Amino acid sequence: MSLNTPIFLKEREEDNSKFVEIQQSQTTSIAAEDPLQNLCLASQEVLQKAQQNGRSKCLKCGGSRMFYCYTCYVPVENVPIEQIPRVKLPLKIDIIKHPNETDGKSTAVHAKLLAPEFVNIYTYPCIPEYEEKDHEVALVFPGPKSVSVKEISFHLQEKIQNNVGGKNDDLDKPFIKRKKTEEQDLNDSKCKDTTLKKIVFIDSTWNQTNKIFTDERLQGLLQVELKTRKTCFWRHQKGKPDTFLSTIEAIYYFLSYW
Repeated sequence: MSLNTPIFLKEREEDNSKFVEIQQSQTTSIAAEDPLQNLCLASQEVLQKAQQNGRSKCLKCGGSRMFYCYTCYVPVENVPIEQIPRVKLPLKIDIIKHPNETDGKSTAVHAKLLAPEFVNIYTYPCIPEYEEKDHEVALVFPGPKSVSVKEISFHLQEKIQNNVGGKNDDLDKPFIKRKKTEEQDLNDSKCKDTTLKKIVFIDSTWNQTNKIFTDERLQGLLQVELKTRKTCFWRHQKGKPDTFLSTIEAIYYFLSYW
């Protein structure tokens, strides 16, 4: 019996290893099917009561709405604002909304409701100026020039180095003075924070995004794509791939990577 014991133990270890692999595979599969499984969900009681009471008025504009006003970005009268969770985000978020996007269907409002201090919504053609801060801002939008979330820091650092290089073209300066200027610029670039501070999203139907995406004010921004995520949104756009996410999904998935 003693001669067979090592063989028995080896077979048992292999079985245990296979069992662990199967468990890990099942866990990964479940996570893919339910990407929201790790969320800490707040009580929905306040929304259930509001639904029973029906539509209520917005305290700002007086419009009749259910749950929240999609024009003023605030809860309605019968949804106490203190009962709505406030979320602290690691980044500032700008959302550029297409003027033809139906307000009541926009999922961008959900982000503004939950994180009002971190989210700003602009209606196109109103777009903030990003030119002086393009080393700390990125645009989430798919395309041939887009990079992955993991590559953001590298490409932002590259932008800083390119910006510094572009300033050193004053050939009329004496060589010694020009050299000191170049060294100072390089030192400044090393000190400059390359951390991403703001992320930009386009809120529009996919057929309408091109007008905003091609705007010259967004052309200098680093472009980021969420390549491995599929939409779970119930109102998925017909004829589009399941990797085309709703605005709130794109925000959630990006921040879950960050």
